[in-house]
Amino acid sequence: MTKIVFCADDFTGASDTLATLARAGLNARLYLTAPDQSKSGGKNDPDLGPDSLDAFGVATSLRAMGVEDGVATIGAIAPKLAGAGSGLYHFKICSTFDSSPETGNIAAVADRYAVSVGAKWKAVIGGQPSLRRFCLLGNLFAGAGNSKLYRIDRHPVMSVHPVTPMHESDLRRHLCAQGWPDIGLIDFTIIRKGKLALIAEIRRRLAIGETETLFDVSDETDLVTIGEAIREIAKTTATLCVGASSVAQALFPSLSPNTDQPSQMYRRPGPVFAFAGSRSSLTADQVALARNYVKRSIAPSDLCDPTALSALRAECLSILGDGKHLLVSLSDDRDHAIASHDLARASAAFIAGISQTVKLGFLLIAGGDTSSLAVQELGIDSLSFAADFDAGAPIIRAHASLATLDELPMLLKGGQMGKPALFDNITTLPVAAV
Repeated sequence: MTKIVFCADDFTGASDTLATLARAGLNARLYLTAPDQSKSGGKNDPDLGPDSLDAFGVATSLRAMGVEDGVATIGAIAPKLAGAGSGLYHFKICSTFDSSPETGNIAAVADRYAVSVGAKWKAVIGGQPSLRRFCLLGNLFAGAGNSKLYRIDRHPVMSVHPVTPMHESDLRRHLCAQGWPDIGLIDFTIIRKGKLALIAEIRRRLAIGETETLFDVSDETDLVTIGEAIREIAKTTATLCVGASSVAQALFPSLSPNTDQPSQMYRRPGPVFAFAGSRSSLTADQVALARNYVKRSIAPSDLCDPTALSALRAECLSILGDGKHLLVSLSDDRDHAIASHDLARASAAFIAGISQTVKLGFLLIAGGDTSSLAVQELGIDSLSFAADFDAGAPIIRAHASLATLDELPMLLKGGQMGKPALFDNITTLPVAAV
């Protein structure tokens, strides 16, 4: 029986959750639409239907949606997941919790998700130490590219996010504004009393009617204790866990590095196509450091101008057709009059058009919203974990009926993820034998 199912609010974090589950030895798959649980995985992998998996998820672009669209989207997906997760469900959100009452509303979507799957309790995991995200006394802290830790409302990137800037570090206040006025907090002092004490505290709160509980996470040992307690509670109370990939890490601790899962850290024959839609300073530095690509910086307006777009597409296809690696990045033009979601959609359509036309060796997309929409535009069926590559940014593999896309290795990274040389590191991967 499936041990857990998840629905992700974007594709970058969804791929990290997929990798986390695979590291724990679970047979996992990520779908683009809620699967029919009675069917197999398709002609390319007939034995990997949802009913034969330990875990599966559905990736969406919920974090970029307004409240009505978000609730409607999860309302169509979640009923198809009901009954598949042994009492455990996961709503995968960004590790920085960037959201607002109007856009990417976590509480509104989680409420609808919980009702659809019959979950009576929502456990919110507040941190992900592996990505330098920590929750202390309910306040969220996150690392930045300069190696420093910041309270999230003072973070140099997340506090000025172009769509959902974080102006509040207390996650209880942040989620209260989205619809959870009575969310409780289990802080690290309670967690460190151990599993039995934590289980007793959770049961006490459930008995008095608490329906949403935020957990501090100060280090990896907190996650272990939280995961043990939640698994015990889920035996009798259907539970929706809300949080980043740390949820999967807590519930299913990773095996040792010497697992029996073969690494697939390689490229297909063909050029690398990279697109940087993220405006983060870390991604900008990564683009600047890349040396193994033909680079093209384009203005956001070019993606919305048919004449400019046609010329750009022809140039990109010519470069890739010559077997050269290509890195396209959006210029940091903040004065354009294009809505962020419209720009992400235009970027996604451009990426998909290129990727469907040329048989690429590797596809790399930087930017959460851009990645989510682009993968949806591609027309693939599902994604599987291929190999660990960088923290929060694993290599995944596409499964599709279109030959240019089937078995395409991909990396989808959020703006804050990856080493400085990430782009060039992709180009140095070995090429698989044909």
